[in-house]
Amino acid sequence: MSHSPGLRRGKGWWVAAALVAAALVTTPASADPSPPPGSDAAVEEAKRQEALARASVAEVEAMLSSLGTQAEEAEQRAGVAAEAYNKAQEELAAANEAVEQAREQAESSQAALSQARGAMARVALMNAQSGTEISTISPLLGSDGIEEAMDKSAMLFVVGSTADRAASKYALAKQAADQAGIRSKRAVELRAEKSDAAEKKANAAQKASDAAVQAHAEAETNHQELLQVLAQKRNTTVAAEAAAEQRRQAAANEAARQAAQRPSQGGGSQPSTGGGTVNPPSTGGGSGGSGGGGGSGGGGTTPPAPPSGGGSEAAGQAAVAWARAQIGKPYAWGGTGPSSFDCSGLTQQAWKNGGGKSIPRVAADQYSLAQKIPYSSMRPGDLIFWKTGSDPIHHVAMYSGNGMMIEAPRSGYNVTEIPVRWSGTVQYAGRY
Repeated sequence: MSHSPGLRRGKGWWVAAALVAAALVTTPASADPSPPPGSDAAVEEAKRQEALARASVAEVEAMLSSLGTQAEEAEQRAGVAAEAYNKAQEELAAANEAVEQAREQAESSQAALSQARGAMARVALMNAQSGTEISTISPLLGSDGIEEAMDKSAMLFVVGSTADRAASKYALAKQAADQAGIRSKRAVELRAEKSDAAEKKANAAQKASDAAVQAHAEAETNHQELLQVLAQKRNTTVAAEAAAEQRRQAAANEAARQAAQRPSQGGGSQPSTGGGTVNPPSTGGGSGGSGGGGGSGGGGTTPPAPPSGGGSEAAGQAAVAWARAQIGKPYAWGGTGPSSFDCSGLTQQAWKNGGGKSIPRVAADQYSLAQKIPYSSMRPGDLIFWKTGSDPIHHVAMYSGNGMMIEAPRSGYNVTEIPVRWSGTVQYAGRY
């Protein structure tokens, strides 16, 4: 929990903060506005109200500042689960394609085997008509003798006569058909495994998404109550307190921006960039977006930045224009348009339909294959990624210029353009 400057940290502060924080997490103000007198809920509500009444302005500000932490963590888990579902869907699509290819190969091998069998039959007929001895292939002509004859290795190497060549061709065709059948069976089995995995990932993504929506709803309810408490303690209005909070968020976001561009001090902090082409945000911290928390950097697994270069500025501008045209469309995990998008679905389709370039479907893969760009060198069309600790990348957005980005935030929100949210960004931006 972060503390405001000058915040008291005595015993009274910790007791009040613990009571209020526990109550805010477990019993949102809207959950039961009138609990039965004497019930556990009524007792807890009375304790919560008492703690709020005793809390200082600085303490309530600290509570307000830390209120979204749990919601942000739930949102990050939802992002990780959604991207895992996207990856599972991608693997299932590849498995479906492999099944189709294996089926075609098996059918082709069976056709070749039928042709080889027919060729042997014609050779047998010709030899019978000419009275020539065909001891080489005669064992193959009986319905029960073909498989036994194929085990005779000498048959695979006999050359010279028409009959011998026909037998050798049949042997090879039979071997190819058997192998194709095995591959086809394995492909079907793998597809079943990928289908089961995708279903489990879908269930996990839905559960995590529902949890994030609930966490944000509870946080918003308690957020409004804390604004009212601050307004009462300061003798101001809720609107004035909301504006003050937005200014605090903007200051925190600006501090995160500066930290993201400071020289590396270990872990995942950003490299020294010089310059200053990325403007700071002009307003608050971008409410309703995904990926807050975690601090700048995102761990030490990020690869080092390659030399500068990359795609054209015009392609990036075109990708931004396409993404901007999607503003207002709803977020849906797994969505790749045209009516809804998730975060990586939006960036993928923006580059495909606007920038004219195919990029991976999953956010982590988008980062892996992109050219790594220092934040100070970002230009429209570059991608910004978020991760927390050792978790995979859970969110991606498109830089649109002038300190702004376009993103598909999370469930319950629409595609939007907001100031860049710097907290939790990975080490570099990505360029295509």
